[in-house]
Amino acid sequence: MKIRKAKKEDINEIAKIFRKESYKKPYNTRFTPKLAIKKIEDLFRGEIYVAEDKDNVGGFIASKITPDNKKRAYINEIWLKPEYQEKGIGKSLIKFIEKFYKKKGINSIRLVSRRSSKAFDFYKKIKYKEYKDLVFMEKKLK
Repeated sequence: MKIRKAKKEDINEIAKIFRKESYKKPYNTRFTPKLAIKKIEDLFRGEIYVAEDKDNVGGFIASKITPDNKKRAYINEIWLKPEYQEKGIGKSLIKFIEKFYKKKGINSIRLVSRRSSKAFDFYKKIKYKEYKDLVFMEKKLK
């Protein structure tokens, strides 16, 4: 498995992974193929790297430097095909992006995770901590 910068030709495969995996529990988010491609195209404004095995994209990570703080980066998305999960590939993608930003002088990386997801435990295992000062709030409009 190697990690490389995503190319425009990877958009359809990345969007396919994103659509399929984000539709599963606990996310249950439906994206049309067109909307998923648009979302991935938007992510190309930052950094996208893919984990590739014999020309097969097994997953990706998308991140960017936050516009409000040039010393902080944000992981927008990280998704792996099921057959690539729990094999250290997600950890490799995270470690790769940490090194990438550290070289750029970034001193912290943030991400958002659902507590009910397997990803939440994964992030805690690799030393990401809950940021106590931030709370996401929501109001249902009727």
